[in-house]
Order: sequence, then C-alpha cells, then structure tokens
Amino acid sequence: MPFGARARSASPAGWSPWLFFFATPAPAQVFRLGTWQGSVDASVDTARVEIERGNSETTNRNRIAEASVTLRNANAVIVDPRLMTLTFGGTLGLAQGRTKTTVDGSSTEQDRDTDLNAYDVATNILPGNSKFSVNLFTNRNRFLERRELAGVTEFDLRNRGVGFSALRLPLPSTLNIRQESNKSKSATGAIVSATDERRDILNYEGRRGWENGVAILQILAVDKSDDIRPELDYESRRGNLSTSMDFGRGLNNRWDQTITLLSREGFSAEDRLDVDQRVSIRHGARLRTDYEYRLFDSERDTGDLTRNTGSFALNHQLYESLSTTVQLRALDETFDTGGREVTQGTVGFGYRKRLPRAGLLNADLRLARIWEDDDFDEAFVSQEPHVVGPPGTNVTLDNPNVIASSVAVFLTVSAPTAPVGSGCTRPTSVPVLLLEGVDYTLQTIGNQTEIVPIRTCTAGNDGMVENDTIAVDYRFTRGGEPVSFTTDELQFNVSVDYGWIRPFYRHEQTKQDLVEGTDDSFLTDDERDTLGLELRYSGARWRLGLVVAAERFESTNQDWDELRATQSFSYLVKRNMTLNVSGNQGFKDFSAPESRDQDTVSVRAGLGFVPKPNLLTDFFLNARDLKDSLGGDERTIELGAQASWRLGKLSVTPSLKLVRIEREGTDSQELRFFVRVSRALF
Repeated sequence: MPFGARARSASPAGWSPWLFFFATPAPAQVFRLGTWQGSVDASVDTARVEIERGNSETTNRNRIAEASVTLRNANAVIVDPRLMTLTFGGTLGLAQGRTKTTVDGSSTEQDRDTDLNAYDVATNILPGNSKFSVNLFTNRNRFLERRELAGVTEFDLRNRGVGFSALRLPLPSTLNIRQESNKSKSATGAIVSATDERRDILNYEGRRGWENGVAILQILAVDKSDDIRPELDYESRRGNLSTSMDFGRGLNNRWDQTITLLSREGFSAEDRLDVDQRVSIRHGARLRTDYEYRLFDSERDTGDLTRNTGSFALNHQLYESLSTTVQLRALDETFDTGGREVTQGTVGFGYRKRLPRAGLLNADLRLARIWEDDDFDEAFVSQEPHVVGPPGTNVTLDNPNVIASSVAVFLTVSAPTAPVGSGCTRPTSVPVLLLEGVDYTLQTIGNQTEIVPIRTCTAGNDGMVENDTIAVDYRFTRGGEPVSFTTDELQFNVSVDYGWIRPFYRHEQTKQDLVEGTDDSFLTDDERDTLGLELRYSGARWRLGLVVAAERFESTNQDWDELRATQSFSYLVKRNMTLNVSGNQGFKDFSAPESRDQDTVSVRAGLGFVPKPNLLTDFFLNARDLKDSLGGDERTIELGAQASWRLGKLSVTPSLKLVRIEREGTDSQELRFFVRVSRALF
C-alpha cells in the first residue's frame, strides 16, 4: 500500500449492502396479545313474596343461582399498533332458578335454566390515525334483572356494526352503521310478557369549525321492526344542518341556524321541515337584543300543520341592581280544520339589592298580554313535553277540550334513578309508547285533561315514575265558531336571603276574557300564592336544610290548599360513620270540583359505616305513604343492609332487603337476600 494512501473502512456501514442480501432476517411478530383481564363470579339470589288481595293469598318463592367465567384481552396488536388493535372476550355462564307459587293452598313449581354466554369483539384499524380509521364491533350480552315482587326479566342484547372516521376531509366526518337486537322475557308470578325488536341504524356526522364559527351536518336513519307488536314498526330518516357564527366588532354577536328534515313511515308516520334562525346582538356592555324566526311544517295521518313564529327580545342591565326584559312574539298556525294567530307582549323586571349584614333582596316581576284569534274545529298537538311529578301529582295537558281517544303518550327521557320499589326497566335510547290502563289513565276535571301515572311496574311494563320526561300527541276542539280572546299573566317573586334563612313569596295569576264569539267554556282563570321559608346550616360535622311552604290555588276548574315541607340532615357521627336523613311532606285539600284530601309523606335514611378500609357497609330505610280520600292509597316501606368486602383479588357483596307495599286493597311483602362473590384472575 503506498505511503499516505487511505485504507478502506471496515466499519459495519461499509458491509451494510452485503448484509441486506446475505443476513437472515428475524421473523416478524404478526400478532401480539394485549392485557389479559378476567374473573370468576358466582351469586345467589333468594326472595320470598307474600301477596294478599281480599280473601286470596299468594306466596312466591324464587331462587336464582348464577356462575360465570369471563376472559378478556384488551388492545392486542396485529403487525403494528398503528395498523390494527383487537379487543376480544367472552363469558361462559349458567343461571339456575326455581320458582314455587302457592295460591290459596295450591302450589306449582317451575325450574329455569338460562345460559349467560356472552361475547365482545372490537377491532380498530389505523387507531389514532388523524386521517382515516375504522372500528368494527360485535357483542352479545345475556343477563337476568330482578324485579319487584320476585319477578325476573331475561335479556338478550346483541349489537354489531362498523364505524368510519375521516378527519382530514374538507368536512371531517364520522359514520357509524350498527344493528341492535333486543329480546327480553319477563315473568312475575303467572304474568309473562316478551319483547323482540331490532333496529338498523345509520348515523353520520360531519363537523367543520373555523375561527369564529362551526357547521355540523347530521344524518340519522333508523329502521325498527318489532316481532311482538308489528304495528309499532317504522322507518325514519332525519337530516340536520346547524351552523353558528360569531360576528361584529369583538365577535360579540352571534347567529345560529338549524334546518331539520324528517321523513318517517309506519308507526307515527310524518314528513317534517323545521327551520330555526336566531340572532343575538350586543349593543354594549348592558344592552342585548335577540331575534328569532322559526318555520315548522308537518304532514301526518292525523293532520297537517304549518307554524310560523317570530320573536324579539330586549335585555337591559341598569347598574348591578335592575334588569329589564321586553319580549314580542307572533305565531301563525294553519292546519286541516282552520288556523289561529297569537300575538304576545311581555315585560319583566329583576331587582337585586344587597342588604346589611350580608343579606340579599331578590324581586322579579313579569307582565304579559296575549291576543289569540282561533278559527278551527279541531287542532292537533305534536310531542307536547311534560315532566312527571312526585306521587300524588298528575300531568295537565296545555290545551282544554282534549279528545281523549286521540291522546298518545311517549316516554322520551327516563329518570336517572327509579324510586323505591319501582322495579321498572328504564329505556334510554328511543321513545317508548306508553299504554293507557297499564302505564297511565286519563281523567277530566272541568275542561282540562290530566294524565294520571300508574306507578306499578308489572312484567313488561316500563311504567311512569318521577322525573320522567314524556311527550304527548293529542287533538283538541274549540267549538266550531271563530273566537278571539285575551290572556293576562302576572308573576311576582320576592325573597330575602341571609344564607342561613330565606323567606320567599310567589304570586301567579292568569285571566282570560272573550272578545269575539259566544262560547267561552274553554277559558280559564287561575291564581296561585306561595309563601315559604328556607333554613340552611352547615357546620364541621353536620348539615341541615329545611323548606316549608304554604300554597293556595284557585281556578275555574280546581281549588285547593297545600302545605308542604322538605328536610335534609347529614351528620358525621365519627370519622368512618355518616348518617343521612331526608323527608318530604305534602298535605293538599281540594274544595273544587269536589271535596278531596291528598296527603303524602316520605322519609329516606341511610347510615354508612366503614369499619375497615376494605369493608364498606350501608344501612337504609325508605318509606312513602300516600293517602287519598277518593281512593288510591299507597304505602311503601323498604329497609335493608348491604356491604362490600375486598380481600386481595376477592370481593364479596351481600345484601338483605325487606319491602312492603300496600296499594288499593293489595298487601305485598318481599324479603330478599343476595350475595355475589367475585375473584379476579389477573
């Protein structure tokens, strides 16, 4: 080698082209398991129910034993976690039950074996990819739900579908296509019912946002079939476009618009167009005006309806004390049998004043005048919303002279929690048609129609409980001749709040006068006065709340006086023990349309005790007593105890409960013991 010549490097980099051809590559790992999860579960549920109806006595004994093994692997990887992940699992289980029913000394026995086999598979293709990803899933869940009075419901729920996400499109979009299957079978004593329905659902959403606004396009298609009640089948297609935009100096103003198209065939068929335009303009720090126009056009078998609504509102804040609101509203409706025009003017004042010693005076005044011209024989109301009140209260429809045979009630939003002893299966996804005579009854007082909830949930009955939201379709009459009338509304509220004490007073008044026409039977006047006192206290170890109110209501159709009270008490007995007690009382005396007394008393008490960090115990008592001088008395008492004990991977949850219900000549008592043992496998 000549002096000064550079030797060729023998580094690995120099050999890399040859290594690529001659080296043996390591085998690629195509599939890699994720995290294992699993458990072994066993439970025993025993119940004894005694029911007395007059001279008849029925005893139900129900025992259910369940055992299952669940295995699940989460986030398994196929080739690369950026390419595909897989979650899969399943449950193998069996439930064995025995029911013995004795009616007036004659007994029958029934054995029940139910498999609890279930599975869950979900695949994510290109998970986390900001451009495009796909999600496929299929699952099945079988379980038993215990119901009031030793009833049992068997559920078989299946879902499968695919979802697409494309977030780099000009309109970032997600598309989900799924099929839901819901089968159930309920049994309470000799009463058996079943459901078997399927929904094919397509749901699309496109969303594009920019610096001062957002646009959202939504499409929902639902095909629902019911093998048990095919008359409830329907096909629904709904499209919704909504946009929001901030504009003006400082982007203080806002424009919102929503356009909805609906086409539904089958049960409750309808074609609908709904356009809503809203503009809010701030003219300064203390002045804002709002404008709204809405077009609602509906074609249904029960009739066509076109409604145009326009409104204007002015809101002004004078310093920190006085707020003023002025509203103008106009409505024009046209339907098959005529139409109506409504014009409304409203002015409201709100006054806030700080008082000595940290007090606050609150006062509100609202005055409204409504002019209405009606020229129709019958009118149709679609999906009028109401919230179900506590036991002893009914739902009054907004319009008088309702045609009872036209009333259809739908459960649209179920209450977050059902009350004590309800045993109701609460639907959550789609509106449920409620049945007259099963879920509710109708009663007419004067020209007003009321929905009376039936709060007894029997097999296959979803019931109607407090805080449920319902929607009502119905038709009402106006007498056949053109009429014009005015409605004057007055509302006044005043309260003085010192934190620990708050006296308050509220006055509401409505007066209607006939201007043109001869039939004024549909007009009503009412007046309501409420006087009350609220007490609050919060200390280091206990809290106390008390609200007492007296109310008087006088109207064309009803007169009554009511006294009601609500209490709450919480006491930290010691570091690991807490006592909570609450109560409600209501005493209502009706003087019209007939003499009637209705009293309601309810109490809830709970004692939570944590003797050890891994042992939680809870003792509870719930009672409700409803007395009605015209019948319908009801008394419910529930007491029991439950615990949760954890020792490593083992958990034990026992509970013991006694429920007694007295309702309309029926006395029932249930004693139930339940225990579940679970052992985690990993």
